[in-house]
Amino acid sequence: MNRMTVMKRWCLAMPLAAFAVGCGVEQEAPGTEGAPAPVAEETGETTQAVGVENAYWWGTTANGYTSTNIGTTTGRTCFLSGLQGNLKPAVAGRWATGGVLQSAGDYILFVSHNNSKALGVGVQCIYTSAGRTTEMSWAQGQAARLLGAVTAQRRCFLTQVTASGGFASNSDYVRVWNDGLNWYLGGNLSGAGGGRAVCVNVPEDHGGWLWIAGDPGGFTQTLAYNPGGVACALSGVGGKFDDNSFTDGVSVDYNAGTRYWEMSVMNGKRGWGNCVK
Repeated sequence: MNRMTVMKRWCLAMPLAAFAVGCGVEQEAPGTEGAPAPVAEETGETTQAVGVENAYWWGTTANGYTSTNIGTTTGRTCFLSGLQGNLKPAVAGRWATGGVLQSAGDYILFVSHNNSKALGVGVQCIYTSAGRTTEMSWAQGQAARLLGAVTAQRRCFLTQVTASGGFASNSDYVRVWNDGLNWYLGGNLSGAGGGRAVCVNVPEDHGGWLWIAGDPGGFTQTLAYNPGGVACALSGVGGKFDDNSFTDGVSVDYNAGTRYWEMSVMNGKRGWGNCVK
C-alpha cells in the first residue's frame, strides 16, 4: 500500500522497538582541498531568538517524484530533520532522493525513487532567513564544497540527500562541518550520491551530537533541552539505507513530554544533529 502524507508533528517521536548503545564521538572532517570561492549570501544579522515551526514529514512507496508545498521561503528556512527507508535504485544508474527544495518562492517537500520501496523525509523549519546562503550541492568524487565563512551566528544544515549506489555501506555519509574558519559540505560514499546544504544566521548554538546505532539495533537519545525557541535538525546522515521501512533511518523529533529534542537511529545508521535558538 502506498503511503503518501504530510503532517505537522511538533510532538511526535519516531517509535522504535529495539534499543542499542550509541556513541557520541565526533568523526574527522573530510579534506577541504580545492574548495571553490565563497558563495553568495543574503545580508542581515539576527538580533533575537528565532521562532520554531512545526515539523513536516513526507513519505511514499510510489515510484517517481512526489511532493507537497509547505509554504513561503520569505522569513523561513527549512532543513532536513529525518531520512528513512530505501535509497537503493532498482536499476543501476537510477537515482533516489529526498528533502526540501526552493521553487518559485516556496518550499517543496519531496521524495523521488523508482524501487517501489518506502522512502520518507522529515523537515524542520525556523522563522528566519537572515544571512541565508545560496544552497550548495556536493557529490561523491568532488572536493568538499565551501558553504561560507564561520561567523558568530552562522549555522549550517543538510537540505537534501541523493543516492545512486551510495549509502550502501554503514561507513557512507554526507555532512556539514566547520574548521573554525569556514563551513563545508562533503562526505564519503561507496557509490554515486551526495547532498545539499544551506546556512542561516541564528543567535545561539545549543550543541551538536553524533549518534551511531549498532547493526542490527536502534535507540533514541536526547539532544538539547527546549525551554522555548530551540530547534534541532540534521547536519549529517550516514549508513546503509536499503530497508523497505518508514521507521528504519535517522530522525530528529521533539518530545513535548520531556521538553527535550531527541534523535532516533536504526540498524547501523548515524546522524549528526545540531540545535540552535
